[in-house]
Amino acid sequence: MKLRGLATFALIALTFPTTTFAFPFGGQIGQVIFCYNDAIWANVGPPRGGQFVWTPSTVTYEFGPPSHSGQWLLGLASPPYYCLVSIEPIIVYTGIAITMMGSSQ
Repeated sequence: MKLRGLATFALIALTFPTTTFAFPFGGQIGQVIFCYNDAIWANVGPPRGGQFVWTPSTVTYEFGPPSHSGQWLLGLASPPYYCLVSIEPIIVYTGIAITMMGSSQ
């Protein structure tokens, strides 16, 4: 009886897709900081701005990762991440990790 219930639960769990919590963002970069942990922290302005962190695992399209102020970004972001700005003294900036993005030149 328990095996049948477990099999039913497994079938239902595998039938329906999982929910993702990525959200869209986009805007013009106001400030870019290159991090010691191979990440790039970017302060993105309106219309959907905030503080975002490009990571080495970010899916990046044609014009590459954020590189300078004035560049436009558009993409999806999801979990929180960090940027190690300085080793001595330790300075850490936080932001939302970019999961996929495209940028202007």
